[in-house]
Amino acid sequence: MRLRHVVATITLTAGLCVAPAAQALAIQPCPEVNDPPDYRISNGAKAWMATNLRSDYLTGPGSITYNKTTTSEVNASITGTTEAEAGIIFAKASVSLSVSVGGSYSKSDSWSYTAEVPAGKTMRLQQYKEGRSFTVVKYRIVPPCKVKDMWTKKVTAPVKSPSYLWKLVS
Repeated sequence: MRLRHVVATITLTAGLCVAPAAQALAIQPCPEVNDPPDYRISNGAKAWMATNLRSDYLTGPGSITYNKTTTSEVNASITGTTEAEAGIIFAKASVSLSVSVGGSYSKSDSWSYTAEVPAGKTMRLQQYKEGRSFTVVKYRIVPPCKVKDMWTKKVTAPVKSPSYLWKLVS
């Protein structure tokens, strides 16, 4: 009889100690619930972004030349975000894509390119800056530890290195 009493007392005491701890764990949200929103980057691909540099049109046949000392500029396309939020996105994209991208790129230089315009075509030379297109998803953790996507955007941003393409366009 004494043994049963001791076993019952131990079982009851252990249950009282474990039950509150288990209840406390069950009602506590995961710690990430209080974190600020974060961003996921995916679908990175090379993209060519038109800069502000272009020649006048020429109807071929003939040579068209662009020869100027000026500043080439291009800006990223991301709408509906603050400057601070865009900076975070570009920093995360740079890590995720393994190439440094930013909100804008400009370079002052002497540019000189020539191309042949085919007969019967009206074209001009256009400069393009290498960039990266990617998808960004803004998300946060909500109770009970679930990921909630807040928005998804397609972004194209210039690479922070001097890489250009000149081509004839209509």
